[in-house]
Amino acid sequence: MSLLMIEDNPKFQRLYSEVFGRQLQLDFYKDRIITAVDKENIYQGVRFCITFLYTAYVLEEPKIFEEYARWVYHLLRPLKPDKTKEQMYGMLTEHFQSIHDAMVLIMSDAECQKLDRLLTCAGRALAEEYRAEKCGIKQAHSEYKEKAEQYLAFLMKSDTKGAVSFLLECVNVGIPLSNVYVDIVAEAMRQVGELWHQHLITVDTEHYCTSVTQLAISQMYPIVFGQKERVSKKVLVACAGSELHELGARMIADLFEYRGWDSIYLGAAVPMDALLAALKEHAPYLVALSVTMPQHLIACKEMAEEIHRQYPQIKIAVGGNAFQSTNEIWKNWSVDVYTCDARALVEWAEHTL
Repeated sequence: MSLLMIEDNPKFQRLYSEVFGRQLQLDFYKDRIITAVDKENIYQGVRFCITFLYTAYVLEEPKIFEEYARWVYHLLRPLKPDKTKEQMYGMLTEHFQSIHDAMVLIMSDAECQKLDRLLTCAGRALAEEYRAEKCGIKQAHSEYKEKAEQYLAFLMKSDTKGAVSFLLECVNVGIPLSNVYVDIVAEAMRQVGELWHQHLITVDTEHYCTSVTQLAISQMYPIVFGQKERVSKKVLVACAGSELHELGARMIADLFEYRGWDSIYLGAAVPMDALLAALKEHAPYLVALSVTMPQHLIACKEMAEEIHRQYPQIKIAVGGNAFQSTNEIWKNWSVDVYTCDARALVEWAEHTL
């Protein structure tokens, strides 16, 4: 995984190296021999943590690191079945303390103040998640819960034909395409991510689910591209920076096409120069940038600013799961709108533009 601009920041490079060394000395590693595999896993875990910390630091958005704290707590729980909830909570609290102890040796007073605020917020979020798990708090489900679970069941059985046929049947019985995409497909894939997060499926299964879903929605293209009524507007859709999760962006392009727009879909990991070249060539009315992982938010912000600087007439939309880890940070960017899903963005465009 790329460390983004951390590679150009010597202090943060020193920070993750220092924290890695301290992690090996923490109490929860002292009761067993640390293997080479263990060391690599710990090192990668620390790099991932510092990447989120750095992203929150640069964007001055504490919620990014708060959501990381919640995420990593639930990620590690199944990996440490011998640890109680209390022990896991203590383990992560000690980890955040090791970051604090390392940063005071490396960072300036002003930098430490900013980082300390992020660590404090993350510690509070971790405590909330620990208490919520003890109380058994559960999340609400989408309107098409049963349909999403049926589709997920096909994926879990590795029934490619069944999964594809099921989504086509959903459309054939009259479920609007936007609801199929957002309430069934996106919800099922969210659950796939949760299953991976809980270590109930492996990464190869998660990749299979994504590839089958891409195949399934491609079967919708006679419907997507079969609309005769056009609106003479063009949308360009891309994943910001090195973001590789492209399913959400694909859905945006499809739903705009379905509603009569001409869509230019650039896909995953679009570099800045390629995006700007595409804007010059296609002159879209709207550009939509998708970000799934929070560490790509910095690249998204930079892209939005550069688009606005060079093409102020183009409307800019952002979206993706990464923004749920922020407190509406997009409002301080050079963008026109953020929406929670593809359907909401199309609705905004039709009513606003």
